[in-house]
Amino acid sequence: MQQRIQRFSRILKLRENDRRTEQTVLAGERREEDEALHRLDVLGHEKMKAMETFSDNRNRACSRMEIWLQRETIDVLEKHIDRGKESLDEVRHRISCTEARLVERHRDVRMMEGYVDRLKDNARHLSFLAEQGELDDMAVVRYARSERHGCDGKGDER
Repeated sequence: MQQRIQRFSRILKLRENDRRTEQTVLAGERREEDEALHRLDVLGHEKMKAMETFSDNRNRACSRMEIWLQRETIDVLEKHIDRGKESLDEVRHRISCTEARLVERHRDVRMMEGYVDRLKDNARHLSFLAEQGELDDMAVVRYARSERHGCDGKGDER
């Protein structure tokens, strides 16, 4: 029984390690999500500044080349924002998959903990039963010995 408990305890530790690994992966993906959100925020601010600069050109004379370059800058920023949004969607999809795996790992760990606890309880119960059997056997032997010697347990009455 102890070997079985030890074997399943090792399996439990492996499943706990798998769960910890998934938690580490999830933490990394969350950091990646935060970084993507920050990049999108920075790009959004840059685009707003470029748009303001572009709209301020109405009040002053600019060459076509300057207008074209400013518009090209805005287009490039929009492309970066679109790629950033795609990247963010990809990271969020990976996060949802990792969360699902983490829930499954957690469920496995909980199930294995319950099984190991039941094995330990059964081993303890069997140990108590064996101990009680030994005590009962000792009591029977003492009683039989006292009957053979004619003792009623109140001392020596010979």
